[in-house]
Amino acid sequence: MKSQKRALTNKTLPSARLASIIAKGAQEKQAQDIEILDIRKTSSVCNYLVLCTANSSPHIGAITDGIDEVLIKSGIKPAGWQGKNDSNWKILDIISIVVHVMGGEERNKYGLEKLWEKSGVTYHV
Repeated sequence: MKSQKRALTNKTLPSARLASIIAKGAQEKQAQDIEILDIRKTSSVCNYLVLCTANSSPHIGAITDGIDEVLIKSGIKPAGWQGKNDSNWKILDIISIVVHVMGGEERNKYGLEKLWEKSGVTYHV
């Protein structure tokens, strides 16, 4: 039984599939402007960025919980979100994907999509 449980929590999925699962979790919690950026050609840190916008700090919490739920259902145990509970930006670094859940003001101010637009392929969800 333990080996079966270990295999479940250490499950690896292709990066593109995992990014889609994460986007689905965000979408289920009404995240806005969900984008998956394929940065495999230019980044040695990760393969994909998943970006989405929330309306408020509580909405950020709901989205992060939704992402955690779909990851757990897929056999992936999230390592933990970075960012304070009342902040307007949370980050999850999981396997080969970095997830950013941001408030609208932060998303506009930092423009992460613009940093990668010439080198990455963007998928709008």
